[in-house]
Amino acid sequence: MLGPVITLVTLFALWSTHNLPGTTGGTLDLASGTLNCLQLERLWESAGGSSSTAFTAAEIARAESSGEQYAKDDDGNGTIDYGYWQINSSNGGSPASYNPMTNAREAVSLYDADGWYPWITWRHGAEIGQC
Repeated sequence: MLGPVITLVTLFALWSTHNLPGTTGGTLDLASGTLNCLQLERLWESAGGSSSTAFTAAEIARAESSGEQYAKDDDGNGTIDYGYWQINSSNGGSPASYNPMTNAREAVSLYDADGWYPWITWRHGAEIGQC
């Protein structure tokens, strides 16, 4: 009898890590690959980012990657940018950064350490009007 209970708890835990409230249909479809501004805001907040920074974070992600999960940019200097927020390999970015939550957590961590400065799109104002 304990087996089904554990299975249900495990299934709920898996579901809750891949479904975020507040988006179309009540969930964030992480499998789709491309996220709109609202979905990026919710992902940012779910990764520990503040609601007061979520809009700018979404605009930066749209400017950096067009909201594409598997966006990759070889910077030509031996470093590579990965995912929604284009986490640079010099900042810990790696193919693991394609995971939406990993990418968002890395972005929140960078923001917490250095504000928006790590994103060149922000330094040049390219994020303005993306959302």
